Amino acid sequence: MLILHISDIHFRKGEFGSAMDPNHHLRTTLVRDAKQQCEQLGTTPDAILVSGDIAYSGDREEYQFAQTWFEELCREVGCNVSEISVVPGNHDVQRDVAKKPMIQAAHKDIQNTEPQLLGGKLRGYLEDEDTGKQLYGPLENYNNFAGQYLCSLMPPDRTKTERRYKLNDGSTLCVTGLNSAFVSSHADEERSLFVDPASFTLTNEYGVAHLVFCHHPYNWLANGQELADHLGDVSQIQLFGHEHTNRVELNRDWVRIAASAAHPDRTERGWEPGYNLLQLSVHHENGERRLDVTAHVRVWQNRPGQFTAKRDKTEDYFFQSIRLEPWESKEVETSETEGSQLVKATTIPDESAIEEDASMTSLRALSLKYFKLTFSKKLAIAGKLNLLEEEDTKLPDYERFRQVLLRARERGLLIEFETEIDGANGGIEVAEKKE
Repeated sequence: MLILHISDIHFRKGEFGSAMDPNHHLRTTLVRDAKQQCEQLGTTPDAILVSGDIAYSGDREEYQFAQTWFEELCREVGCNVSEISVVPGNHDVQRDVAKKPMIQAAHKDIQNTEPQLLGGKLRGYLEDEDTGKQLYGPLENYNNFAGQYLCSLMPPDRTKTERRYKLNDGSTLCVTGLNSAFVSSHADEERSLFVDPASFTLTNEYGVAHLVFCHHPYNWLANGQELADHLGDVSQIQLFGHEHTNRVELNRDWVRIAASAAHPDRTERGWEPGYNLLQLSVHHENGERRLDVTAHVRVWQNRPGQFTAKRDKTEDYFFQSIRLEPWESKEVETSETEGSQLVKATTIPDESAIEEDASMTSLRALSLKYFKLTFSKKLAIAGKLNLLEEEDTKLPDYERFRQVLLRARERGLLIEFETEIDGANGGIEVAEKKE
């Protein structure tokens, strides 16, 4: 399995698309380098993980440009756009909203809570409809963007993302994205931010390895040490952003990677753009299962300007082999004869732990097409297929249309849903040709 990890892109309104875009060359070179690296590795990414700060100020136009750039990146590296997963960072927060007195009061109340009472305080805020909306209000533009990737967040039941992939031996990789930005504002400082109690529900599962990605590293979280201890017990791979400085920690039980920023501010000391590629595979050795993690850390060098490998002493990559608990896939005990050859039993992975199925994969692809439609077209399709419920009127747009997508899947209407989307897109194309 190959994972492309990017963080801190900081698409800034007024810069991208302009005649003097300072990051145009850097951005183009990153895409070219990622394409070349994938070709050298002989594979394409199974997942693209973006650990926050997609935008610079949480502006809608910044996310519109991000969407276009993500499509270009996926096209070049040979990955479906539906394989993108995102979490928010502090720059994905609309700070003018986060500055409102009621939200600041909630932030200070949480920040001043004694550590032993923190979990209860956070649950209280997030489980209450009004205060939950307050805390997540500054992430509305982010959620409208993330919704197309089925990564939008909404308290109390969906404050983290989860997606599951099949590893080479049939076991599962569970990829979980944590939100560390729901108490973020202009007043951020170390130890002033949080992950919520849902982050601590991650647990060991039979035949499942865990990868967790989050924007803020532990030292920025008031409950960071608690999170570090918990993830040290359950998560083999931990990815972070925010500090714009790449670091790789190889532990017996886990690998932690802090990413360079894809677009750090050029006035920063130690300016060093970068991104990561992670190869994962499971192998069996002397009766043990081991997860092999090979991290290709790509960093920018000057004169000549290009991305190059960050070296681990003599190697162009970082490697760790992590012991996993024993696990065996289910096997078919029968065999049959075909002509003169014996057809041996095939191994069938245990599907019970795999969240993704064919309908969910289709839903992700449809979500991208659906969210590109205008509000009125999305509403018309939902109404025509009777996918709207009365309680949806209270939901923000991104959540309302997420529920529409999920109902289409649950009711076996994905084919009809796609037909309506294609018809709506056709109408848009005709209108554009006439203009």
